[in-house]
Amino acid sequence: MTAEDSYTTWMGDLSPELTRVPMCSLAIPGSHDSGAYWLDKAGGIAEDEPSILRSMANSCCCVVPIVHRWSLTQKLTVKGQLEHGIRYLDLRLCGRPGSPDVYVAHGLYGHKLVDILMEIKEFLNENPKEFVILDFNHFYNMTSVDHRQVLHLIIGTFGAKILSGDTSMSAWKMTLENIWKTPARIMVFYDHPSRNEFPFFWSEEYIQSPWANTANSLALVNFHERNYNQNVRRGAGELYVWQGILTPSAKTIMANLCSSLESKLVPRATPAFLGWLKKKVPSHVGINICTVDFVDKHDFVREVLSLNKRIQS
Repeated sequence: MTAEDSYTTWMGDLSPELTRVPMCSLAIPGSHDSGAYWLDKAGGIAEDEPSILRSMANSCCCVVPIVHRWSLTQKLTVKGQLEHGIRYLDLRLCGRPGSPDVYVAHGLYGHKLVDILMEIKEFLNENPKEFVILDFNHFYNMTSVDHRQVLHLIIGTFGAKILSGDTSMSAWKMTLENIWKTPARIMVFYDHPSRNEFPFFWSEEYIQSPWANTANSLALVNFHERNYNQNVRRGAGELYVWQGILTPSAKTIMANLCSSLESKLVPRATPAFLGWLKKKVPSHVGINICTVDFVDKHDFVREVLSLNKRIQS
């Protein structure tokens, strides 16, 4: 990516007209399973996988490398994704036996959550006009104590930078122009009841994220086309995630043991999704957050951000 293609500060670089558009009506690039850019092959199968797979890994040394290839969903670090233009992060959390820390996980264990949060904080400190949406919606092997630990960790890391879930700002006033008048630079969704003990976090009722659950690119496109044409978005100002991902079934993996998610599915998923997006329009009932695996491929960020030109016209 050349200097002129950099999207590190794309929010701060928007035209004044677009900074007055509600967040629910902007086209925003996001990453699917954002923390799975590095996974620990020496740490064993993570608790998000069935126990039978963990047992198989103990008796067969080839299991972990296969899981590793099919579980990696990103190449860039979280900070690298943000510098590449990503503004929505999807993080899956898992308690790790024998460790007091909470980790990101996808098949295998990734980095500690605390380290990823520090990457996000560093990015926001370096780029004060950028705004990040953080979505925690998958949890494994975590107790209520673990959840409270995570919530306190998020509050301690970002403090006043968090756009509180009890903000007086309505969905239609939640524009970059208005957000910049506050210290807030991050919005945190947390899909667990422990969230209710704190005013800082948003519930999943304010964000929709339907999943096609298919390994077929045509089925993926048809899924989104139905949702787009049938106006499935409530249009009440909530955020909406269009997931441009293909999901491998056990059959897909077994037929491609030496392949990977990156080489087998992403070359079909992202081009098909971007091709579908080309004629769509961002709005409170149209396109909003868009996510894919391996966000550095296929000019994903540029293609999504180019949709915002249609808002002006």
